[in-house]
Amino acid sequence: MLDEYQHDDFEVVRKDTRFGGFEELKLRRENATVIMFVSLISLKLNSMELEKRVMKDGCSGALYPMYTRSGHRWALIYPTIVAMSGDIKFTYRSGGRLVTQTLLWKERQNSREGIGVWHVGNYAWKVYAAKNDSQRNTLEKLRADYRRADVRGLPMGRPRFQDGTIKQGNGNPYGGMALIVDWFEGTNFNFHRPPKPFKSALELQRVSCSKSSIDHKKIKAGCESARAVGLQDCQGYVKGGRYEPIVFIDVHTSWNARQGRFGTSQQAIDMINIIIAWGTQP
Repeated sequence: MLDEYQHDDFEVVRKDTRFGGFEELKLRRENATVIMFVSLISLKLNSMELEKRVMKDGCSGALYPMYTRSGHRWALIYPTIVAMSGDIKFTYRSGGRLVTQTLLWKERQNSREGIGVWHVGNYAWKVYAAKNDSQRNTLEKLRADYRRADVRGLPMGRPRFQDGTIKQGNGNPYGGMALIVDWFEGTNFNFHRPPKPFKSALELQRVSCSKSSIDHKKIKAGCESARAVGLQDCQGYVKGGRYEPIVFIDVHTSWNARQGRFGTSQQAIDMINIIIAWGTQP
């Protein structure tokens, strides 16, 4: 995903001098009808500030760092939802029959990439819109990323994808997808600004410092899997004593289809160094 596009794959639709300067670009592809929004981000403006100031008024979306050119970082933004409200009915087929899961808007947790996240029984449901080819293609790439990560043992709370239709309030139904994973309670970690340090999660969960303990072994193995897939934006939860004492969420690997390999992840390398240093006892 991160290395799939190059600068010359796009043509400029318009320029804007706000927020450090950004451009709206159209993908140069035969019969392409969907405009993708790509922002030229000033080095003085980090991604969180951009999302806060550009993706505002109820908008949300996913921002993927792509490459550096002319002293600026380029990022691809996929807008996913605009100022919506109203309960969602997600209808899907299970066991040969249609099932409808009602997701109350008041219980929604924010999501940068999807419509929202809901706690449904023992699971977390992250719901995505699939209204057009651009969104459907993005979701297919997401599925592929999760499959690649799963093959390499990344702990993700037993993820599965469910296609269905979404009806929100009195609106017309449209295509959608739900990513369903085990609900995980523990201490959150991420590398955002400000960060929630991985080491702090280990401390708060009182993870054993014994290198031979089950928790230490599994957490170290999870971090090594994150490194193997070049996991981007490493984030997740730590919970000592569980079958999966660490899980990663919002998974995006650094798979490079052109080169047929994964890139590197300094965040995953840092996590490995932290858990190795944590093991001060045999």
